[in-house]
Amino acid sequence: MLGSVETPLVLRFLRPASFALWFLVFCIQVVMLVADSSQSVWLALVLSTALFAGVHIQFWYEESEQGRRLHHLLERMRGRIYEDELTGLPNARHFVFELRRQMMRSMRNGRSFSVIIAELHGFDAVDADEQERIARAAAKALRAAVGDSDFVARLQGGIFASIVTDDKERTIGEKRDAVLCAVASAVPLERAAVIQPIVTMTGYEGELEVRELLRRAQRDLHAARARGFAGSLPRPLSRTAA
Repeated sequence: MLGSVETPLVLRFLRPASFALWFLVFCIQVVMLVADSSQSVWLALVLSTALFAGVHIQFWYEESEQGRRLHHLLERMRGRIYEDELTGLPNARHFVFELRRQMMRSMRNGRSFSVIIAELHGFDAVDADEQERIARAAAKALRAAVGDSDFVARLQGGIFASIVTDDKERTIGEKRDAVLCAVASAVPLERAAVIQPIVTMTGYEGELEVRELLRRAQRDLHAARARGFAGSLPRPLSRTAA
């Protein structure tokens, strides 16, 4: 869930406070109206009352069942923008956003990272039902293969991507090997001749633009496809990783 539909504590105090303020203003305007029944006083009274009614109708609607359903629908729509519906992983748009954040973070602290692309080559050759089963299995295995602080996304079809860093338990290279094992485990034995796991690792080398790093990662993936075996040799990381 991207947010909560429960009433914030501030609103619970704001409602009686706004009512008290409106009632005070209303009383003042009534006194002014008795003293001087001009058109401007009438207009101010009507507008303040309409504003108060509108605000509290909105408060009521937000707490009503219809309002809760609307909030839930908006949250689901917001989630679909950045989430892959089939696997529940972040989608390509979310991946690009997170990659940009990671690049900025790396430029600030000098800590390197790598982009690991995992492709199930031949994924489109199987039927749709089997594609769904394999994609879900690969997503589950990939979540377990990388670290808690790493990022995993499904870009499209049988292509997944991870943003990984070294941690106390494993290096980036070890995580790359774990990713290869993870995607390979998602392929049924009877489909091993059809679907081939390909994994590449592209280290960040100080690029300023996301598209530059993605272009390099794509070249590594094309090269791995051309070689025709599962994965490419680890690409040297940037000098900051040494």
